[in-house]
Amino acid sequence: MFTAAINCRSFDVLFCHQDDLESCNKPMKTLRKVSGIINMRMIWLMLLLTIIVVNAQRRLALPDPRSCANRVRHATYRDARGVAHSYFFSWEHQPTRNLEVDWLDARNICRRHCMDAVSLETPQENEFIKQRIARGNVRYIWTSGRKCNFNGCDRPDLQPQNINGWFWSGSGAKIGPTTQRNTGDWSHTGGYGQAQPDNREAAQGNDESCLSILNNFYNDGIKWHDVACHHRKPFVCEDSDELLNFVLSRNPGIRL
Repeated sequence: MFTAAINCRSFDVLFCHQDDLESCNKPMKTLRKVSGIINMRMIWLMLLLTIIVVNAQRRLALPDPRSCANRVRHATYRDARGVAHSYFFSWEHQPTRNLEVDWLDARNICRRHCMDAVSLETPQENEFIKQRIARGNVRYIWTSGRKCNFNGCDRPDLQPQNINGWFWSGSGAKIGPTTQRNTGDWSHTGGYGQAQPDNREAAQGNDESCLSILNNFYNDGIKWHDVACHHRKPFVCEDSDELLNFVLSRNPGIRL
């Protein structure tokens, strides 16, 4: 078929005998169709490669001073340590009411506004966020919780990573060992009926290295679960002292 098409194309259709015109046109049409399919596949391949490159280059966002000054604050909470922070709940803001993003995008949206994904460093703060989730009837959210499973996480004190490697990336505070159930709010169950974190998706090649709060997803109440970071969810932002101070130091007189 390709040979016939090439021959007709070489001599041009005007040189085909009238009786052979249809036979010449068919392979030419076929060639154009196949070429179109190949071109379309090449376009999709290039698009896929572009997405892969972009994802590979994703980084934490720097704060934007204007966005920081105009950030939406739905609530302010002072924890038992006397630390007062403002919070943003994505489902309570009309433009983001139905927005669900992956873990890194959640952090970057927050960071652009001098906030970060929420870090639940005290039981009281954890309950405050859980009450807000229950009130909004939200199925799940992202926190800043992260398992240290990347370069530099081979320190002895972080081993095994699924027990000793969890921390709040928004504040840098370490989360207690997952085997000590009173140091966190991990669920007693999950998709496999095992206590969290269970790294359930590891069998599919997805390390469950991000911490999400699920709302009674497994008839377990509002609890912490380890989840693969590519899943999309609503999110909670919390003021970041580090980013607020960063913007203040470079923008004298700005009101945050």
